[in-house]
Amino acid sequence: MTSGGGGVLLECGAMKRGSLSECARIAWPLVLAMTGNALMLFVDRMFLSRYGAASIQAALPAGLVAFMVVALLQNVVAYSGTFVAQYSGAGARAACARAAGQGLWLALLCVPLLLLSVPVGFWLFDWVGHAPEVLAEEKRYYLTLAFANMALPFGAALSGFFAGRGRTRLVMAANLAGNAANIVLDPLLIWGWGPVPEMGIAGAGVATAVGQWLIALILAAATLREPHFATRRRRNVALAWKTPLALRIVRFGVPNGGHVLLDVGTFTVFTFVTGWLPQLEFAASNIAFAINQLVFAPLMGIGMAAGIVVGQRMGEGDAEGAARGGRNALLLGWLYVLLCVAVIGGLHGPILRLFYPAHAPFDYAAYHALGRTLIAIFLAWAFFDVLNIVLGGALKGAGDTRFVVWWVGGVAVLLWMPALFLCYWLGCHVAVLWLTMLGYVMVAGGGLLARFLLGRWKALRLLEGR
Repeated sequence: MTSGGGGVLLECGAMKRGSLSECARIAWPLVLAMTGNALMLFVDRMFLSRYGAASIQAALPAGLVAFMVVALLQNVVAYSGTFVAQYSGAGARAACARAAGQGLWLALLCVPLLLLSVPVGFWLFDWVGHAPEVLAEEKRYYLTLAFANMALPFGAALSGFFAGRGRTRLVMAANLAGNAANIVLDPLLIWGWGPVPEMGIAGAGVATAVGQWLIALILAAATLREPHFATRRRRNVALAWKTPLALRIVRFGVPNGGHVLLDVGTFTVFTFVTGWLPQLEFAASNIAFAINQLVFAPLMGIGMAAGIVVGQRMGEGDAEGAARGGRNALLLGWLYVLLCVAVIGGLHGPILRLFYPAHAPFDYAAYHALGRTLIAIFLAWAFFDVLNIVLGGALKGAGDTRFVVWWVGGVAVLLWMPALFLCYWLGCHVAVLWLTMLGYVMVAGGGLLARFLLGRWKALRLLEGR
């Protein structure tokens, strides 16, 4: 093993670049971190389903709008981590710190934009026009999540600094600590206890904000212990504004953020459309998506690992090692989905029972039958979503962000959305609406697979002067 990849590569010993073992070593802490995030949302929604039907119906739409608002900004900042990965592969340690510094500056610029987004979100909820009791809960939840959103760009920049160099265990530890704080605070703030007042759905949002800021603070404390941030002089160098580097991060990061924004945005439209369906179909759809989050979030960890491995290998100039890393990350994703099919398929009954809303205005047998159908559909699309998440991460790790946003966004806007609204206007059942998403995931994933196999991304050069 050469020393060109810095200390992280030396830790791998004789591990082959882009091998399944290297992908797994980088991926498993990120999988656990994303699983912790999913578990946090799972527990949030389980508590809210026990609190009231209006709260659980409001949780998914409000949460999606909140994430849609921050998605573009957070993922522009997060792309600084891809620069860190490529600099790490090139052995340029000081440049890793400079890339992280630009990420922190960009995160600071996000704060006023996030504040301005609050009234826009309120207007969107009014425009969609859910039932009055659901609308009130959506606004309460969204307002508290706005404070959580402000932590996300800072956490993205700091996570990228460590994950881009392969130090994913620290990222995992910080995320699990924040998730644990959120879960512990949830029942206390939702129902109240002693001097703590009952806050309902707003309490769940406050717990999320505390957890997200805790993640950012833990990573910030760890960053100050790093050699390039350990003294005031070194911090000044690492944190100095570098216009060419910042603009380069933005240039590649905007398509990265645009991809996530379009993905979340079209998914949010889907959620709002299901809000116009009968109450049973709307509630079952929201609950099935909450369960789906347990499948989706760990896949995001594997996708992040694919981007890191490909980025590091491209920084070294090893395009074949990058391709090998992408293929092995894809294999990891498919193995994980097979595990999910076995576990969730076998335990769907008890899981659905956990989410059955308190004082639900619909029969449990009908709810269970519909929930089982929707779970079967999302387990089917998960096989194709591996292509979207893992190969999308791999291509973005190489710098091919424009193709990803144009292809996936184009399929979503030109194919999925028209099919969705056509089925709604025809009065189709919610399961048919879900099948439109299955078609979207299949087409989008197939295009990314073709792009990856053709290999044009191997000629891209993310770093200046390479």
